Amino acid sequence: MKSGSTEHEHAMVRAAELYYNDGLLQSEVADKLRLSRWKVGRLLEEARSSGLVEIKIHHPQSRRRDLERKLMERFDCGEAVVVESQPTNAGTMALAAQAAADYLVELRPQPGIVGVSWGHTVAAIAERLPEGILREPTIVQLNGGANSLTDTVDAGSIIRMIASKSRDPRTALLPASAIVQDRELARRLMADPQVGKTLELAARAEVGLFSIGVLSPHSVLRKTNCITADEVVGLQEAGAIGDILGHYIDRFGRVVDFELDQRTIGLDIDSLAKIPKSIAVAVGEEKSGITRAVLYAGICSVLVTESKIAENVLGVEDR
Repeated sequence: MKSGSTEHEHAMVRAAELYYNDGLLQSEVADKLRLSRWKVGRLLEEARSSGLVEIKIHHPQSRRRDLERKLMERFDCGEAVVVESQPTNAGTMALAAQAAADYLVELRPQPGIVGVSWGHTVAAIAERLPEGILREPTIVQLNGGANSLTDTVDAGSIIRMIASKSRDPRTALLPASAIVQDRELARRLMADPQVGKTLELAARAEVGLFSIGVLSPHSVLRKTNCITADEVVGLQEAGAIGDILGHYIDRFGRVVDFELDQRTIGLDIDSLAKIPKSIAVAVGEEKSGITRAVLYAGICSVLVTESKIAENVLGVEDR
């Protein structure tokens, strides 16, 4: 870790947050960041001498602890991680993805079974995970995939990336589309031994990582023809505002189209909510409504998001 590098600066910010905001001992900070106590001491000294640490941490990567506390108090959400919204969506995505990666790195004990979905957000998190992130994990796909995705954001690529950064990993892919054409095909797929075994494994995950999707003609599920333009209109008329693992829900977190939902291949929402660390990630202010629905319904136990979404969600609650 070269002094002055982006990696060095990020380590300095995380060490300062854990020591000053969270009240951890230097030895505990060292354990979480996988650094020596000597190195942590140097990082904290540099944070003070550089002016990074005064009464609070002054840095774009510093989390919004005030909003985190309010979200946890207002909703049945065990943990919240809120980064400061940036001038560009790409800048906000980078911060949120790094925060989610940091959260996974710092989990103790390390999870044995990790469930992941797919898409740009989850891919960005996987890219930021360090080498040696997990020991002997089983990495399992939470929901069916989609055709015509780029090679870096599909489920297989994401799972292989996480596996490549883990020690002695095992993987379990779900060989099916996120949403299929009819209920009979879905029934046959769910009866397939490999699909059934993968979903059974996903239900036993200790960590589930997924992104929150907004209902839009430009969504990934629409662009990849998992749903039709007419179905988008029908979902909007039925009150749907977004999806979780391909399950379309309304503002109260209720599934809105049972026929479509029966064609959805993946872990169901109730099982997802039961995962001990069910981590939802939301970036983009347009996802404020669906994020509130996820919190309201208790679908996630951990939320990673940006300050604009957090403020919008809390603002709705205050009205």
